Amino acid sequence: MMKATLLLGIAVLANSEHAPSWKGAGNFDMDFKGVKFGDKKGLGLTMDLHLMEDKVAQGAVCLDGSPAGFYFSPAADVKDRNNWQIYFEGGGWCYDDMDCYGRSSTGLGSSTHWASTMGVGGIMSDNCAINPDFCNFNRVFLTYCDGNSFTGNRDEPLVVKGKPLYFRGRRIIDAVLQTLIPMGLWNAENVLLTGCSAGGLATYLHTDYVHQWLKTNVPPLKVFKAASISGFFLDHNNLVGQPVYEAQMKNIFHVANSTHGVNDACIAAYPADEQWKCNFAQYTYPHIQAPFLALNSGYDSWQTGCIYAAKLVPGFPNQTVTWNGQCNAVSPWQNCVGNPDNCNSTQMVTMNKYITDFKADMQSAGTYNKNGNGAFIHSCHTHCEGTNDHQWMTFKVRGVTIRDAFSKWWHQHSSTSPAAPNNYVPCEYKTGSTGPRDCNPTCLNPGN
Repeated sequence: MMKATLLLGIAVLANSEHAPSWKGAGNFDMDFKGVKFGDKKGLGLTMDLHLMEDKVAQGAVCLDGSPAGFYFSPAADVKDRNNWQIYFEGGGWCYDDMDCYGRSSTGLGSSTHWASTMGVGGIMSDNCAINPDFCNFNRVFLTYCDGNSFTGNRDEPLVVKGKPLYFRGRRIIDAVLQTLIPMGLWNAENVLLTGCSAGGLATYLHTDYVHQWLKTNVPPLKVFKAASISGFFLDHNNLVGQPVYEAQMKNIFHVANSTHGVNDACIAAYPADEQWKCNFAQYTYPHIQAPFLALNSGYDSWQTGCIYAAKLVPGFPNQTVTWNGQCNAVSPWQNCVGNPDNCNSTQMVTMNKYITDFKADMQSAGTYNKNGNGAFIHSCHTHCEGTNDHQWMTFKVRGVTIRDAFSKWWHQHSSTSPAAPNNYVPCEYKTGSTGPRDCNPTCLNPGN
């Protein structure tokens, strides 16, 4: 049988009709670089929309009840006809009833207005000069519309202002995998699960579930690996000591009934009143069994604005507006949080603490040093660099680009290869009284 490879990814959308535009949208545009949508083929828009109308009866629906779906493009080379790349979309979260109500009218909560074609850069690019390992694979892009990283598993809808909202992310994953079986998934031998932002978090939360599903349903499976891009969101207080992001993610965990939509081993490790922690990568990471690569900025631009400098929307978790959180809202930090060069020396010391906390949280897990694993943690003030062609090819740590570190990890033997050579740590920003703050010169030209 010809060698078959399946790449599963979870990422985000941008500059498209999918991207949310409501007030307080949480700066999703920084997530969506490298993703394009349209209604005609060409200009990199090579993947066609497939709505799963036949899976509605089993609950595979978006927040508004419309059919879930995915984009697909067949292999570009006959030798890759059994190689698969599946990319699951991300794009933030909704945090309470009204927030999810607002989201249900956007492309992140409804399939009603999804474009007919799309394309992705970086790790999903079909340009072999950019993405030599996976450029010619069958490619699948699983769209994200359940509001909580594909974890929702609520039987009855939540009714808000007379509108039923469906939290069915886990059922969407099942439906897509089932749909792909007759499309050739049964031939997959090597599988990579990846994703960015909310999809990167989903990679942490679903890696072992997808691995077990494939072992059960795909007999030829030989190798399974997972790599998260920008998905290690910290359970961290904001700059004035308030647990804003924790409150948001804890609430949507309960609203979406995500207890049985996340990592089962993590759930088993906590008492019932603490199982919401399994909605976070840092609490799930220690329980992941499959070979895993973490790709993240320790100074992630979404996290500095929407965790470290965030405030709750007034009235949360019973807000009366459809705002999606309040990012960059802690005064007088807005200019510093948006650009490290705008920080004074005292502020930069405080901002660097986020990097040290990030490293400590990740490195404290046994998973970090487990054979077959790796972690490429850099300091560039970016987000979702794995889907940005320029950043994918130029950001470096120890002289190694993201793309090359990823390729090396993907091709090595999981059970015998030590993690240490695949672990890259971030530097801390300069704290002097004047001058540029960047400590990594490859971050200075992030591109578009």
